[in-house]
Amino acid sequence: MAPQTSLVSRLARRIEVQRDTDTDVDIYVNKDTRPLPPSRRPYGPWHFVGLWMVTGSFNVGGWTTGSSLISLGLNVWQSMLAIIIANVFIGFVCIAGGHPGAKWHIGFPIWMKQNWGIWGYLFPMAIRVFLSFVWTATNTWYGSQCLKLLFACIWPSYLNLNTKLASGAMEVSDFVAFIIYVLLCLPLMWFKPESYKRPFLVASATVATTVFVLLIWSTKRAGGGGALLADVSGVSGVAPATGGALGWAFVAAVTANIGSMTTHMWSQSDYTRYARKPGDQVLAQLIMVPLGTIVVACIGLVCTSCAATLYPEETKLLWQPYAFLDAVRKHEGTQGARAGVAFASIAFMLSQFGMVVASNSVVAGIDLAALLPRWFTVRRGGYVTVAAAFIMQPWSLLNSATNFLTVVGSFNVFLGPLMGVMFADYFLLRGTTVKLTDLYGSGPQSIYWYARGWNWRAALAWIAGVWFLLPGLAQRATAPSDVWPGWTRLYQLSWFLGCLVAGLAYLVLDYFWPVPERTAVDDLDYFGTFGEAPVLDGVGSLEESSVVGVDEKAKVGERIRDVV
Repeated sequence: MAPQTSLVSRLARRIEVQRDTDTDVDIYVNKDTRPLPPSRRPYGPWHFVGLWMVTGSFNVGGWTTGSSLISLGLNVWQSMLAIIIANVFIGFVCIAGGHPGAKWHIGFPIWMKQNWGIWGYLFPMAIRVFLSFVWTATNTWYGSQCLKLLFACIWPSYLNLNTKLASGAMEVSDFVAFIIYVLLCLPLMWFKPESYKRPFLVASATVATTVFVLLIWSTKRAGGGGALLADVSGVSGVAPATGGALGWAFVAAVTANIGSMTTHMWSQSDYTRYARKPGDQVLAQLIMVPLGTIVVACIGLVCTSCAATLYPEETKLLWQPYAFLDAVRKHEGTQGARAGVAFASIAFMLSQFGMVVASNSVVAGIDLAALLPRWFTVRRGGYVTVAAAFIMQPWSLLNSATNFLTVVGSFNVFLGPLMGVMFADYFLLRGTTVKLTDLYGSGPQSIYWYARGWNWRAALAWIAGVWFLLPGLAQRATAPSDVWPGWTRLYQLSWFLGCLVAGLAYLVLDYFWPVPERTAVDDLDYFGTFGEAPVLDGVGSLEESSVVGVDEKAKVGERIRDVV
């Protein structure tokens, strides 16, 4: 038995992530969980533009934004207006959500310790990791569908792999493309997130060009905007909303748009921690978040409308770009069309690499590294997340489990109140201050210990912001066409009401039971975050690493106050 134990111990030591020892903190810290030094913050304003073009708009999900709005009874122009209003608002919320990362250079999981406590942060992190697994799986599936289309353009016989799998949810050709796409993602996750800035710019330029080319080709080929723009109810089969129902459908459309981006807004610090300066995220978030999503969603609506005119034999509207491109391949029947579709599918594959790797896997990797820093780096967490795509079975989620996707897509019921708590705590109570060393504490000596590691104010405020939205969520999941008096309307305002009520509840609780040392900050730059002193960067031995001495930290200690 002893040799076996020894083998396990040796294996554990071999896979253990080296601990950063140049900081005097209680918990296990590695290079991916500490506040980032200047050497690991290469992102300027234009790099965030590329990030948002790929992960926020110019992708399969951004193209299909309008489909859910048409199903609410809105016409194309009303859907476009709802998209504009929602995404302008999203831009401002993203700036707020990314502020701690840009200012203090910490990831989202570490920031959650400030609102929820040293142990309480596990609750929001469980939600975040689950959502990362779901969206990684679904975006991998979208990318694999683009890869399947590319194979069909190059080898039309590839579609003969049509044996049904998973109770008819997919064919062999789908599964083969899914496996290959997962394998293509793996090398990309080997690189550090700070190395993605150039690939983002390349992918964003490629897919943006493709999207506009498809718009020009579609409108010219269809002789205008297409049938959906002229007669939305006749083409879609959805009766137009009128009167009061139209007003509530419009409100629901705005909320649905916000809900689709809530996860991204919530965890912005995982991206903005790589900013060179706090202001580098602002312009990209304020302009590219609304502009990119508005442009792509509207182009998706127009191209779907044109497809309804060009290919009336198709039995349903072609909302997904790969479905639209496949119709072009089948019905145009020329080598030029096949070549064009092949290049367009490559462009969307590149954008989905950004969604799978940067927007979901890397973020999940950051979360797992914060939860289990002894065993996970960002890279390892990303690999685990992609592997979990097979467990999540996106082919079943997207083809048969409508109610499940409705519930997952309605997570703004839970995330809105979480964001209300974090905004109230960080902006209104603390004035954007953070005591970094106490975020890495593990006992009562940390000001973020609260009550046995839990900030009970956050928990009660979150419950106050959630409970009255649950009946509406149940209605949406079980009887989506019904209207439950009162509850359905509350649900249609879920993000706004949840965020507002939870935030107010947190402020009231703090008024009677104030949080300790609200605006405390460190007296020195213990992590080498705000100065130019060399800091640990890599998983080399301690002797090979640059260690910041106390004297060096003192020289830059005053910069913390400058940041505050």
